[in-house]
Amino acid sequence: MKHPKSLSSRLKLLTVLWVTAAVGSIVLTLLLSWRLEGGGAAINDAGSLRMQTYRLGLLISERRSAEALERIERFDRTLAQLKQGDPARPLFLPDTPEVQEQMQTLTRRWQNEIRPMLQRAAAGGGTVPEQRLEQFVDSIDALVLSAESVNARHTKWLRFFQSGLMVLVLAGAMVMVVLLYLWIIRPLDQLQQGVSDIHDGKLGVQVPIDGSAEFAEVDKGFNQMSLRLQQLYAHLEQEVAEKTRDLAEKNYTLGTLYFFSRFLNRIQTAAEAGETFLEKIMNLVPADAGSIRLLDFERERMDLVAHRGLPENLQTAEACRRLEDCFCGRAVAQHDWQPITFTRPAEAGQQLAGCEKSGFHYLQVFDIRYNGVDLGLMTLYFKEAYELEPGMRELLDTLCNQLAGVLSNIRLADESRQLAVLQERNLMAQGLHDSIAQTLTFLNLQVQMLESALAAQEQAQISENLQFIKEGVQECYEDVRELLLNFRTKISRKEFAEAVQTLSKRFEQQTQVEVNTVWRGDGPDLSSEQQLQFIFILQESLSNIRKHAQATQVDIEFDNSRDFAMSIRDNGKGFDTGRLNELSGNHVGLGIMRERALRINARLELDSQPGSHTLIRLTLPQQERVLL
Repeated sequence: MKHPKSLSSRLKLLTVLWVTAAVGSIVLTLLLSWRLEGGGAAINDAGSLRMQTYRLGLLISERRSAEALERIERFDRTLAQLKQGDPARPLFLPDTPEVQEQMQTLTRRWQNEIRPMLQRAAAGGGTVPEQRLEQFVDSIDALVLSAESVNARHTKWLRFFQSGLMVLVLAGAMVMVVLLYLWIIRPLDQLQQGVSDIHDGKLGVQVPIDGSAEFAEVDKGFNQMSLRLQQLYAHLEQEVAEKTRDLAEKNYTLGTLYFFSRFLNRIQTAAEAGETFLEKIMNLVPADAGSIRLLDFERERMDLVAHRGLPENLQTAEACRRLEDCFCGRAVAQHDWQPITFTRPAEAGQQLAGCEKSGFHYLQVFDIRYNGVDLGLMTLYFKEAYELEPGMRELLDTLCNQLAGVLSNIRLADESRQLAVLQERNLMAQGLHDSIAQTLTFLNLQVQMLESALAAQEQAQISENLQFIKEGVQECYEDVRELLLNFRTKISRKEFAEAVQTLSKRFEQQTQVEVNTVWRGDGPDLSSEQQLQFIFILQESLSNIRKHAQATQVDIEFDNSRDFAMSIRDNGKGFDTGRLNELSGNHVGLGIMRERALRINARLELDSQPGSHTLIRLTLPQQERVLL
């Protein structure tokens, strides 16, 4: 296949040829002009030789010998310059044989005849024959005529080249116009005509392929575009229908995902999630029955949490609960999600599967998987073979992933609630141990001592033991009441100050000890969990002051600036913090406060001096003050 020539290459070649011809003509014209100028200067100097010859004859006849000799030397210089030439002026004789022969003849006659004759006449006072001078002037005229003849020929050539240059310009312009029309204007007109035809509705119109490579590519592209427009227009309604159907499917998928997400996120239990999910799935897929089972790989069991249209025997069948005995369980274990098809056995005595006994011969199993962990499976039962479309299969897989996320969140919420209950039980046990258990131990000891005193009939000891028992029971009652109040404490973000005030008043009523509360700063509020832990630590601190400090004044300060800090200071008897590890078994309350501080990532500091004071400072750093 012959490839079209490039338009740019053609234009470049044409430009080079035209410029070369023009430059060549101009160079020849300049050269001829230079030669004509040099020849004219030579003719002028040669003509001056005639005048100098006549003047020499006149000077000798007038007996002006010195001036005549000077004129002879000037004649020599002029003749030598004429012979040698001077390119700078320019000045040079034509280099034709005729002119050079005349120049040699003139030089020879001057050197051999005329110059010696003139020198003798100037030196001796003689005369110069006029006839000899006329003959010499004739030689000069012959040289001038031959030079003028050559210059005349050069002038003709100069006019010829100038005329040729004019013709070249005119011809180049005409050729350029023609070539521009053939190479550019006509292809553009053809393309313009094609565009007009398409505008008039003549789709599929084709334009001729131009001979230049650039326009050939444009023409091919135009023809392809025209054919494509014709094809698009011919199948426009079909493509619009396909795009509309595809858009409707995507809208349906998005609507379904949003619907399932909105409903599933409202559900609190796995059973409710499974029932709601399966009900909606059965509305999407014409299955005869459906079930959702959760997996327990430790027990290798499957637990049925939801079903629709499932016969009683499949609900309670032991084979449907074991992973290896159930076809659905094997699909999970082998990660094989291809449809399960049951065919009746050829032998009459062969045992049928439970699904087939119930009339189901086609199963579709879907994995309920979250973060790479299999949580369960959904099985759709069909009495006849039913092939799901790829889009519906993908949608059901996505919905199962949504259900897996909901089930995982439900499990995490249950575990979080259980953990919170365990933590609170642990704190309750520590609180009971730190207060009631120690008091009961003391009462048990006093009862034993009372029995001994009764046996010995020691009235003083009996009275003392009874007083101790009475005080212990009262203290135990107050501890129980305080613990109950602590367990009932539940505040919101706006009730924190009220809760602090309530605790302070209750402490003053119990102990008759003055409490001063100071608030500083205007930073953001704490979260409910953070406020609750601050209140619990404040309760524990006040309880310890009531039991052990023997204080007469308590100062509570809250600093809500960059960090949130709570300081509790009393002027009680204090204790040696160096022996804190030894006393930790009898002071479980300090351990409880540390655990509560760790739960909100706060820092608990303790400072105490025996006989002076005790200071507890709880600080929540700024980076932990994120409202939840």
